[in-house]
Amino acid sequence: MSIEKYEPTNANILGFTVEGKLKAADIQAFLPEMEKAFLRAKKKLRLLIDVNKMHGADIKSEWELFEFLKHHMKGIEYIAIVGAHSWTKVMSEILADSVFVMAETRYFKLEETEDAWTWLNTAVHPKHTPMRRVISSDKGLFTKYGSPGYI
Repeated sequence: MSIEKYEPTNANILGFTVEGKLKAADIQAFLPEMEKAFLRAKKKLRLLIDVNKMHGADIKSEWELFEFLKHHMKGIEYIAIVGAHSWTKVMSEILADSVFVMAETRYFKLEETEDAWTWLNTAVHPKHTPMRRVISSDKGLFTKYGSPGYI
């Protein structure tokens, strides 16, 4: 498993790709890069997360990422998720009313990667690409309950 950061082209954008199965140790190793991106951003941060080669994640890693992003929620403007799989949609339901709803989040197919970058750089969604947003915030697991104690 690895998380690879893309070379920054804009101080307000952090792009990275995730390969293999995501584990908590991977998240912990990458969090300093995310902290640097928040410090470097002149405005709110915009994220591109390429999950095309990701093959799932353990719940501890998802929880660690959720906790980190929850702490930085107000500093994130847009999230573009590239290569969303069906499990990503399930994860978005679990994380509804979290950072994925607070920040405008859109899903792009792998062949629409350039469109995702365009959206992040210009805040204008390309007209030729369908707009796929995260689900509504009233359907998430944590909207009525607190965080699970076993994590």
